[in-house]
Amino acid sequence: MSHDLKTPLTVILGYVEKVKLNEVMTENEKKVLMIRLHEKVLNLTGLLNQFFDLVKIESDDYVIPLSKLSLNEVCRKNVLEFYDLLLAKGLHVEVDIPDQHLYILGNEDALNRIFNNLISNSIRYGSDGGVFGLTLREGDGAVSVEIWDRGKGISEIHQDRVFDRLYTLDDARNPKFQGSGLGLSISKRLTEEMKGTIHLYSKPYEKTSFTCIFKQITY
Repeated sequence: MSHDLKTPLTVILGYVEKVKLNEVMTENEKKVLMIRLHEKVLNLTGLLNQFFDLVKIESDDYVIPLSKLSLNEVCRKNVLEFYDLLLAKGLHVEVDIPDQHLYILGNEDALNRIFNNLISNSIRYGSDGGVFGLTLREGDGAVSVEIWDRGKGISEIHQDRVFDRLYTLDDARNPKFQGSGLGLSISKRLTEEMKGTIHLYSKPYEKTSFTCIFKQITY
């Protein structure tokens, strides 16, 4: 945690020092520097918020209210929120959501957080596969949401650890793929708070998917 906080702080301090010491800067140089500084501050704020969220979720007295929810509507809403970005990335979108409502005992805010994390990860790491998919299905008394792509996937050596706190893939060193290593941990804990499970399957350039499974309710 110390390392993850020190790195962006060091970058921010570097930008501030540059502003202090470099008196001869063009207006355009100043503008670019301030934009980068603003981005780093926002990234650090987001990282701190994720740390606090995870601490709260992992506390013994953390309980989220559950109610009857249609997963169909939650899934549609989350895909629509990302639809413009998916198209901008040139991705073919395959969504399979049945017309029949599939109900679980869940929390809409928690589900939005989970699906937001999973869809964001799919776009960030799987866009090279050219397709994004979300499948909602029922079976054996359960309802599952599978978010998938056909990108480079996650190598076997990483698959057992992707849900660990602060664990990032090798590509996280590339600015294009930077992540906090907290999103999947938060998603796992929130899924478990709703008595569900989350599973990873990955075969490079064939299919990489995260599947959330919840108990179905019919009353």
